[in-house]
Amino acid sequence: MKKFILGLLCGLVIASSSVAFASGSIKALLFPVSFEINGSTATASSSAQALNVNGSTYVPLRFIAESLGATVGYDAELQRIIVKNGELNLKDPDYADIKVGNLIVTPSGGNSIVTGQLIFAGVGNSKNKISATLSFYNDNSRKIGEVLIKGNQFGVEAQAFTAKGTGDFRAYSTAILHVDAVNDKAAPKPASIIYKNSKYNFTLQLPAYWEGRYKVESSVNAASDRESIHFVTNQGGIIFSILVWSSQEWKEQGAMTQEVTQIWKIGEQGDKVFTIILPGDVQYVTENEEQTAEYHKLVSYIDLIKTSFKLQE
Repeated sequence: MKKFILGLLCGLVIASSSVAFASGSIKALLFPVSFEINGSTATASSSAQALNVNGSTYVPLRFIAESLGATVGYDAELQRIIVKNGELNLKDPDYADIKVGNLIVTPSGGNSIVTGQLIFAGVGNSKNKISATLSFYNDNSRKIGEVLIKGNQFGVEAQAFTAKGTGDFRAYSTAILHVDAVNDKAAPKPASIIYKNSKYNFTLQLPAYWEGRYKVESSVNAASDRESIHFVTNQGGIIFSILVWSSQEWKEQGAMTQEVTQIWKIGEQGDKVFTIILPGDVQYVTENEEQTAEYHKLVSYIDLIKTSFKLQE
């Protein structure tokens, strides 16, 4: 074969050894071939066979992608095939060994289907029962949907899952994972402490782990008069900052700032826009293992914290 093209066979019913396409000018022939992927033999199902079309070989994308450890989805409304094969980096900070990733959200009759992968590191087998909630938030930190992940075959190798949620939340900006139970042992509900800012009248929910491990400092940019509220470690390292912009300033500079820094808009009231931003440099002594571990633990809650931002009426 001179060409090897990965093709997705959607809605194709193979009734015989040859298939004529709608135009009548192309024929697809079943192509008897075996698959070897990364040195291992992979066996395709009878519905996932290769085809020969005008001298090119078409193979089932889902079978190939999943054999390579990816997730695959199809958005019928957008007529878009989605493949993801990145790191699983979404986790519940209280269960750091359980990670989720390669999320694909597609529509289904006004609801959403979420496809993804889950890995449970640090265990000796791949038959662990896990129940977890995956919540989705928009740019304004408003919850727009959630799904329940359930399975009993999770372990050290990434396992695929599919879950259905109410509503269309394809345009989510943040996903939060909360582990509900592991091997039928319920996870404790996360405790939190409330930070209140009386000047700007907003609150944040901070994890109980933060108690006694942080302090709050403020600074004002002399050029822009923009105030920054810094949440810092007891050693002085900035964990994150709340920046208070004027609406006009955010309109003029927000998009450019988002391109070069880790910054998210979390609220707006009157002529004020509130954002959360992470520092652009290291904020701890790297040679100090205990300090490094604590800093990373504090930072691991940032997504949860930013979705808790509430402006008081």
